[in-house]
Amino acid sequence: MAGKEFIPAIYGGPDFRRLLRDVEDRYGGAFEELGTGALQHFKHMIDCVDAFLDLLADPKTDFRVKLMCYGKLREDVFEFCRFYASWLGSPLMERLKHEICELLEEAISWWGGREVYGGMGV
Repeated sequence: MAGKEFIPAIYGGPDFRRLLRDVEDRYGGAFEELGTGALQHFKHMIDCVDAFLDLLADPKTDFRVKLMCYGKLREDVFEFCRFYASWLGSPLMERLKHEICELLEEAISWWGGREVYGGMGV
């Protein structure tokens, strides 16, 4: 992961990976209390978000593909939070969903702006 950390910093953008790790640190304990299966499921979801950040940074991938992946990942986050709400409570899962979706929206907006400005030669 050390090699991935530099991508947003090159362009002067926010450190989305640091924000994602903060989310993982804040909520990981709750999933750990449920057991190793729940914790692994949570870490898998975090890894999927991390992989999406890599996809956004890939200049060879068409932005429409990135948008479709964004929509799928957002649905997956909603489903994940809805599933675990019965064990961890709706308020906690609503906060988790909000934080991850906010991170995704900021990332897609930031990278989308980079692609638009890059296409204009700015």
